[in-house]
Amino acid sequence: MIDLYLKFANEAAATAVLYTDGNPNFANIDTIGVISKPTGEVDAEGNPVMVELDGWHVNVRVTVEDPAPLEQYALTPTIPVRVWA
Repeated sequence: MIDLYLKFANEAAATAVLYTDGNPNFANIDTIGVISKPTGEVDAEGNPVMVELDGWHVNVRVTVEDPAPLEQYALTPTIPVRVWA
């Protein structure tokens, strides 16, 4: 079993790789989408100011499928935003 943290240019690019004719190419796909991170600043109401990171993010848990088509999109986050339980 391999957990991959993937970043695509946008949702359409992710869909083109992860699905064929609307059917998933991998059994375990967890779409995160756009990730927002706090800047360390707060607004006038005391809420954290957030910034969107580039890309469309998806986690894939590969069990028996070939992970090679996904390797070019793989990241190694220090602290993943979301992980498999």
